[in-house]
Order: sequence, then C-alpha cells, then structure tokens
Amino acid sequence: MRASELFDVSGEIVLVTGGGTGMGFAMARALAMNGAKLALAGNDPESLQTGVNTIAELGGEAISVPLDVCRDDMIGDAFDRVEAALGPVSVLINNAGIAHRDKATHLTRETLRDVMAVNVEGAFMVAQEAARRMIRDDRGGSIINISSVLSEMAQRQVSAYGASKAAVSQMTRCLALEWAKHGIRVNEIRPGWFETGLTAPFLKGPGAKFMAGQNPTGRLGDMHDLDGIVLLLASKASAYMTGSSITVDGGHSI
Repeated sequence: MRASELFDVSGEIVLVTGGGTGMGFAMARALAMNGAKLALAGNDPESLQTGVNTIAELGGEAISVPLDVCRDDMIGDAFDRVEAALGPVSVLINNAGIAHRDKATHLTRETLRDVMAVNVEGAFMVAQEAARRMIRDDRGGSIINISSVLSEMAQRQVSAYGASKAAVSQMTRCLALEWAKHGIRVNEIRPGWFETGLTAPFLKGPGAKFMAGQNPTGRLGDMHDLDGIVLLLASKASAYMTGSSITVDGGHSI
C-alpha cells in the first residue's frame, strides 16, 4: 500500500480538545493540511477562531466548538455540534489539560482536584462520549490521549501534574482493552519538552535553555515534530495499534 493511502486522513472528522493553541492546534493543523475536517474545541473563543482562520488560510476545513471538559452538558453538546456541521467524530484527540508547579508540601487539596478534574476526569468523560457514539453507529474510530513523559519520569514540583498524566496512561490501556472489540483504537502520545503556554511556568527564565541542554538532541521539541505521530495514529497506518504509548521527546527520557 502506498504511503499516501496508508496515512490518508481525508475522510476523518477530528475533534481536538484544547485545540486553539499549543500542541492541540499543531496537531489539528497537520491533520487539516492532509485533508481531515477539524473541530477545534475549548473555552477560549478568540484562540479557537484564530485557529479556524489559520487552517482556512492553509486550505483546510475547521470549525470551533465551545467546550469545558469539566462540564458534562457541554461535552454532549460539542459532539452534537460537530455531527451537525461535519459528521460523526471518527478521531478524538484528548489534548485539553492544565499544569501546576509547586512543592508537594505546598500543594492544596483544591489544586490537586483541579488538575485531576481537567487532565483525568475531563479526558475520560470526553473519551466516553466519543466511544458511545462510535459504538452506537458501529463504525469504530481512534482516540488519541495526550499524556507526558512525566507520566513515568519523576521530577520535582510537578507531583500533581505527573500523577494526572500517569492516570491518563493507565486509562489509555484500560479503555483500549475494553473498546477494542468495537473497533475503537485508544493510544497515547507522550510529548517531552515543547514550548507552549502550558509549559511556560516550567521553562521560564533560563529553564528552556537548561532543558534543551539536558536533551540528547540539544533542543526542545518543535510543533512539527508531532505531525508524523498524529498522522500515524489518526490513519489506518495504526490499524493494529491500541493501548500503545509513543514518546516524542528527543530522547529526554532515556
């Protein structure tokens, strides 16, 4: 099979949570430029519209969808909006997330709950809604959870974030096992250090230069470093992959 056919995403309807900025938008852009129809979901209308406009300028098709992953009523409504405008979601990219940096002795219960609510509960409930509809229509699909190298690597002052991403990793495997019989693939991308709004608190000051120096490749991740991985997991090229974790970190976690 030719690569152009194997990695073809032209028939896919893709919902990206946290799709207006950072990694979410980078992955959405890569898929849109290869023919997929995109729904950028999030709670910042301005960044979502900017993302939609950028994709349109590149010749792609995208819509914006309001979504707070902590609100169940908005989750169902988001999928309804995508189905009405583009068709049933065939690929979900669970990218919405928040980070927190603090000493573990200073971490409050409220902060821990906030991180878990978005990164774990939100990701689970969005995946659940996607799977219910894929099962309803007997069509299968691909769910891509965005975790982190910190799901396995220990690092100071990121205990809440690291724990949440470890939960996402285990959730990925459990959902993959349960939904494989329905033709639903559930895989995970574990990015390393990329400069985004989410990582800004970690990379402020000399942090970016220091982290780049610690990386075997000598640099931080570029957003285009995610293009090939998301095309793989969104297309039939990954038809026999589920419950897998793919690390994209330039060797940082070695």
